Amino acid sequence: MSILLIIFVALGAAGLLLQGVMYTKQFKRNLGLRTANTVLGLVIGYIAFTSLGENETAGKVISLILGMSAVAGLAVSFVKRDALAGKLLLTVSVLGGLGFLFAGV
Repeated sequence: MSILLIIFVALGAAGLLLQGVMYTKQFKRNLGLRTANTVLGLVIGYIAFTSLGENETAGKVISLILGMSAVAGLAVSFVKRDALAGKLLLTVSVLGGLGFLFAGV
């Protein structure tokens, strides 16, 4: 059980750190940070999806939507680098996924 706590703390720290860095001026020029945010959003969505039982369809759909919003945020960021919508989609994906995962809903 302690390894699960370590994973939760590491995911939370990485999520908060990447979200803090994302809203700085250097973020719009760094494609690696966008990709890292997207990968983190997808990993969190995958963990939330696989942690739910088979009869919890609504929770699985929500975790899939949160994971796909990371991909949508990356796509918006590719089209227009200064778009606030892309940043917001990535933020919703990572922080929403962390909240969903930590709450255990």
